[in-house]
Amino acid sequence: MGSKRETLINDLTEGPLTKQLLLFSLPLVMGNLLHTLYNLVDMAVVGQFVGSEGLSAVATAGQITMLLYCLGIGLASGGQILIAQQVGAQDEVGVRRTIGTSFTFTVILAAVVTTFGLVFSKTLLRALNTPDEAWTDAVQYMFWCCLGVPFTYLNGGLSSLLRGMGDSKHPMIFIGAAALSNIVLDLVLVAGLGLRARGAAIATSAAQLIGAAACIGYLYINRDRLGFDFKPESFRMHRRTLSTILRLAAPLAVQTIAINISMLFVNAWVNAYGVVVSAANGVGSKLNSLATVVTNAMQSAAATFTGQNIAAKRQDRVMKSLAVATACSMAFWLFAVCLCVFLPVFVFGLFTHDEAVLAMAPGYMRVQIVMYLTFALMSTPLGFINGVGHVNLNLVIAIVDGVVARIGLCILLSHVLDIGPYAYWWSNAIAGFVSVIWGWAYVFSGRWKNRRLLVS
Repeated sequence: MGSKRETLINDLTEGPLTKQLLLFSLPLVMGNLLHTLYNLVDMAVVGQFVGSEGLSAVATAGQITMLLYCLGIGLASGGQILIAQQVGAQDEVGVRRTIGTSFTFTVILAAVVTTFGLVFSKTLLRALNTPDEAWTDAVQYMFWCCLGVPFTYLNGGLSSLLRGMGDSKHPMIFIGAAALSNIVLDLVLVAGLGLRARGAAIATSAAQLIGAAACIGYLYINRDRLGFDFKPESFRMHRRTLSTILRLAAPLAVQTIAINISMLFVNAWVNAYGVVVSAANGVGSKLNSLATVVTNAMQSAAATFTGQNIAAKRQDRVMKSLAVATACSMAFWLFAVCLCVFLPVFVFGLFTHDEAVLAMAPGYMRVQIVMYLTFALMSTPLGFINGVGHVNLNLVIAIVDGVVARIGLCILLSHVLDIGPYAYWWSNAIAGFVSVIWGWAYVFSGRWKNRRLLVS
């Protein structure tokens, strides 16, 4: 890119790749960790100061808000893929168009999703059989979370654009600001003022507002180095750019929605085994969010490195970046294996003191060794496929893995082996190998080398 923007846009197509990837990935890991931790604090504060009805309200309404966020996640990922290839191709005009188009369309989409959430929140909560005791808290939680959708979309979308430019440090700072704000506001609004689940939602939305404001402020202050002047005409949506972003975003959004819906089915089946199994499954979900802190970072890094280097025709760096990212994921898996084998009860004990739940820890954690292996092996090829721009393939893989294989194996193992809730946990773990095998098969097939780029 031009010399004025060298300090803002990080060209990942030249230089020591291993060092670049590690420096790029570390802020991603820290950002994911901060995001995960403040979600855990959210639940802990509500559980401590509101009780079971508050937890039920947050858990139930949270399933709906997560689905609302999926559109924003897809849009953000689409923008990251496109801008990464534009940076690699030295397409300065394209970068400016992507920033302006993404910003404007994100605001429009957020307004539509917010309106939908506010209008249909009660209908959706009834569809999920929200308990009567949790109804008022759930409705209030949904209301304030819906108001925060625009800030969540802007924070996620603009941070993703920065990652596509090779900057992972500043998005981490914005997430950190949001995380600290969320924790402080949780304590003030829920514990201090007694606003129950509503306070947790207000804290989350306000924290996203702070993160979005910090991101926009950073981009505005650095507008000269960015090459985006923030004049009204710069926010005009470019038809071809918008078409490309939507072509990328739609499959990514559907992919996330499909996986979340399949997990709702699985969790419903597991919950039928009673409160102890449900609690163990809940602890497992928290552990999974921590286990993906590194692998999700490697997936995002693989997407950015692939996008930039494939557009710069540096296929050698593409393959090397995959090797380094996968090695990092596998190193983290070995660490997780040690915890699963030697400290399962201790790990579960961080979330619960229930003896019956703790008794399930060793068996559950043995299953997770396989689950975490699939996380480590699938993350980089799936990020690579996104970086190439072949998001439709990832959509197909996600549906086969997350819906067909997961639900199919759940039904098969629960009826054939009759091993209780372990049938569902093993199904979750084994289904991940669909993504592993399919993803790496595409990488080694070499078909991606002849794929038309987004910037061509």
